[in-house]
Amino acid sequence: MKLLVIQEQHFIKMPNGEVWVDQQSDRKFWERYLNVFDEIVVCGRFKKSKTQDTSGLVRSDRERVSFVELTNFRGVAGLAKKFVSIVTTIRKAIDICDCVIFRAPSPISLVSYPIVRLSGKPFACEIMNNPATHFSKEAMQHFYQPAITWFMVAQTKSLCRHANGVSYVTEHVLQEMYPCKSRMKGESEKYFEASYSTIRLDEKCYKFDEWSEKRPDTVVCIHTGKMEDNRKGQDIFIKTIALLSNKGYDIKGILVGDGELRPQFEELGRSLGIADKLEFVGWKAGFDAVQAELCKAHIAIFPSIGEGLPRSTIEAMASGLLCFGSKVDGLCELLDGKLLANENNETCFSNNISIYLDDWKLADKERKKLFERSKQYHHSILDKRRNEFYTKLLRCAKRKGTK
Repeated sequence: MKLLVIQEQHFIKMPNGEVWVDQQSDRKFWERYLNVFDEIVVCGRFKKSKTQDTSGLVRSDRERVSFVELTNFRGVAGLAKKFVSIVTTIRKAIDICDCVIFRAPSPISLVSYPIVRLSGKPFACEIMNNPATHFSKEAMQHFYQPAITWFMVAQTKSLCRHANGVSYVTEHVLQEMYPCKSRMKGESEKYFEASYSTIRLDEKCYKFDEWSEKRPDTVVCIHTGKMEDNRKGQDIFIKTIALLSNKGYDIKGILVGDGELRPQFEELGRSLGIADKLEFVGWKAGFDAVQAELCKAHIAIFPSIGEGLPRSTIEAMASGLLCFGSKVDGLCELLDGKLLANENNETCFSNNISIYLDDWKLADKERKKLFERSKQYHHSILDKRRNEFYTKLLRCAKRKGTK
């Protein structure tokens, strides 16, 4: 059986035909689907590289995986401009597959959704984030933001109500906001539900260094995330470092990531007089490269405007860091107490972090709890859930094929 995977991803096609990517969707990522399906077809945005330069990238193409190439548009304007071409390409991809999985919500998945419904083929969706916060006015600066948010929320609710299967990255937060048919009517052979993170952690991913009872001379904080917009709250991270420094703590900040707003964030550090306390290390491809940076730090700060269940936070927990986050979406399932900022601003974050800087034994105790909590996301646990979910979709496709 052949599965079509529709996702919001920018792939890079090399002159020799190889497919590379800057995050997540590497060769190993596709194994979760190939464990159940004979073959998968991946639908995503593509740009062609003029050189064979693969620095900062990971290989994505492999056996039993083929790609359907959408134009490499960006933003709502780009989507509207290429709409006819995108719809035509998606229709052709659906025709050659037995069933579909959306990695949603995203503009591509929600444009594809009505086409898939009309095809009559079984489909499932993996809900990755909360569109109400992901496309909020705080997260995106766009004249049509209110309309975009309304549409994304409405379409996500509809997708969940009509999909054969829905999996959520959270245990309960997104389920309550975007209920699926099996949740409302009860599970059956045709309608089903699951929950699992997209993360893949095996034994070698877990690292826990012992801390001294005394706080180190310099405490290192870290933030990871793209810098294409401010959804990940890099500005709050930088302001938090500044406040902690002004309080007299010897503090340093590492920012992992890159994007259009990086110069703006660098300028913010200079304007606050802490440029020498910030290190912008750029984009890191693959978890090993990211973890190498995480292991330089003691504290991870995630002042996100919106999340599903952030992989970056789980990765930091699995690396033995003390983590702080905004009180939003799936972060509330990972962190609790003073590790969550009641208000997403630098004052609240710096006040909460100060508690643990002043009591390093407490900091060590809390990060040990987080490390143990991260083991709930070991791949052996999540793979079992994924396999069960994909197998139910496979059975739907087989029943459809015998009619």
